[in-house]
Amino acid sequence: MFNVFGKKIRISLLLAMVITFVLQDFTGGIHVAEAAGSVIKATDLGVKVNSKSSQTKEIQNALKYFYDRGVEGTIHFPKGTYLVDESIRLYAGVSLSGDGIGQTIFKKTGSAGQYVIGNPILRNNDPRLNIKLSDITIDADRTNREARGESQVGGIIMDMAVSHLTLDRMEIRDTTIGALLRRTKDSEIINSRFDRNNGHAIATGHESYPAGEFTNVKIMNNQITNSGGGSGINLSRATFTTVSGNQIINKTHQTDGYAGIRIPNEGANNTINNNVIENYPRGIFVLTGATGNQVYENTIINASLQAILVESNNNTFTSNTIFQRNAALKPDAIIRLANANNNKLIGNEMTTNAGFSGIGIRTTASSNNEIRNNVTDTAGKSISIEGGSKNVNTGNRNR
Repeated sequence: MFNVFGKKIRISLLLAMVITFVLQDFTGGIHVAEAAGSVIKATDLGVKVNSKSSQTKEIQNALKYFYDRGVEGTIHFPKGTYLVDESIRLYAGVSLSGDGIGQTIFKKTGSAGQYVIGNPILRNNDPRLNIKLSDITIDADRTNREARGESQVGGIIMDMAVSHLTLDRMEIRDTTIGALLRRTKDSEIINSRFDRNNGHAIATGHESYPAGEFTNVKIMNNQITNSGGGSGINLSRATFTTVSGNQIINKTHQTDGYAGIRIPNEGANNTINNNVIENYPRGIFVLTGATGNQVYENTIINASLQAILVESNNNTFTSNTIFQRNAALKPDAIIRLANANNNKLIGNEMTTNAGFSGIGIRTTASSNNEIRNNVTDTAGKSISIEGGSKNVNTGNRNR
């Protein structure tokens, strides 16, 4: 019995020695246990903070630390600026954290026309990323690059099918498109800031991919400010996604035809609620082919074209509040349905400036819509139904 017991002890000791050997970093002399949830400073893995040269290669090597060992972990980037000339490629299972927005900054440099963060490296083609990016600013330096005649780039792009990605307390600023996540599932974009984007702040889908490649994503409690063009949130081909609690606000009025929240290209069964949208041409725009979307309890302030424009079928718009305070803006209607059928407009309320005489709710070539219990506020026509058939117009009133 003693010999057997002693043999077990020797085997256990041998296994412990092997595990200890595996759990060491042979390249940098850093001995860190490689368990899921481990955190290592990027500067301990060769990344230089506030260097005048690009740190892309050094950052990539640091991110490989956990990936190459087959475990999950977090690389922490201490306060400071990290210049990036080519796209940083994330690794499955390897999260990035910083010391806070405006404190830890990844800043675009060099001539390469690449997003700051690009497509990730997956493990065995498994789309599950299992990563979180938090407390970091991504600065694409678009304004200065434009002045120097250099290519302007976006913040994050992912063309690949990925899942389980979290952006939390991130800032993406001075970009073309902020975050372009075309085929993302089961993920979150929360508590983050998108500032001075010259295209969509958050964009999904692509004509090359079917509807539903972007699905089950929470886009919640973000701030989108000072857009130079595009939509705040563009849900192309997105399905079963929740967009809630976002502040999508321009200080000056945007002059193109986009919207604070836009659902084109068969975006379906999404929930849009409790967002504030201000100074966009359109507050919410639901385009042809987008169906089953629930849009409720949003606040829309000062649209130049329409607060809500619907060009699709089978969507519901309830209890949205619209303020048209800027008398210089002349929308053709506050809410408009154009070639849109089987939609519900129920309990929406608008407050306009004293001189407003545009149409409150206007439908053109639209049928079988339920327009009920809305409150309009206009010296002009409250509800105008032009063409179409079998529309229900009941319980609406004008202040």
